[in-house]
Amino acid sequence: MQLYNSYLTLRGKYEFNRSPYFLGLPEEERRYRYYELPETVSIWLCNDPILKPKDIYKDVWSTYSEHDVKSGYALPISRKNRYIVIDLPNFVKLRKGVKTREDFWLRLISRGPLQVPETEDPIFANALDRLRVSRVNPELLKALEANMFDHHEYEAIEAEAFLKGQANGVQQEREKNDAECAARDSKRADYLRSQNVPDSVISTMLSLK
Repeated sequence: MQLYNSYLTLRGKYEFNRSPYFLGLPEEERRYRYYELPETVSIWLCNDPILKPKDIYKDVWSTYSEHDVKSGYALPISRKNRYIVIDLPNFVKLRKGVKTREDFWLRLISRGPLQVPETEDPIFANALDRLRVSRVNPELLKALEANMFDHHEYEAIEAEAFLKGQANGVQQEREKNDAECAARDSKRADYLRSQNVPDSVISTMLSLK
C-alpha cells in the first residue's frame, strides 16, 4: 500500500509540474511550489479481514509522529498522504441493507448485482446494466466465450484484411495493365500484317516495346 501510494504521489507531482496551470504561474510562484506535494488518497477495498477492530468496516490511515502517539496528542504529520481502507467482510456483517450511496457501491462490489435494490439513479442503473452478465446462465457464457474476440484480435483482423485488400488491388491493377497491353499489341500486329510484314519481324518488334 505504501509503495503504490508513493507511486501515485510521484506521478501526481510529475503531471502537476507539467500541467498548463503550473506552467502558467509566475516564475517566482513556480519556484516556490516546485516541490509541493499533491494530495494523494488511495482507496483499498479488501476482500479479506484487515481491520483489527471488528466494530468498524472503514478506517483512514496516515503517518504519525511516534512521540505524539505516546503523548496522546497524535495528529497526522501531513494530510496530503492518506489511505482509506475498506474491510468488506466487516462491511457485510455490520451494514444490513442499503441506506447510503456508499452502501450501494460496497454492497454491489462485495455481494454482486443481485444483492442491491433496483434504482432509478442513472449512475447506479448503468453499473447494474454493465454487471447484468453475471445473471446469465453459465453454460451460455461458456458458449459465448468461444466466439469472443478481444480488441487486439479485431485490430489484427482489420489490419490483415487491409493488407490483403492492398495486395488484391495491386494484383487487379497489374492484370488490368496486362490486358490493355495485350489488346494494344494485338492491334499493332494486325496493322503490320496488313502491310505484309512477316510474323517473325512483328514478334521482334513487339518484344522491343
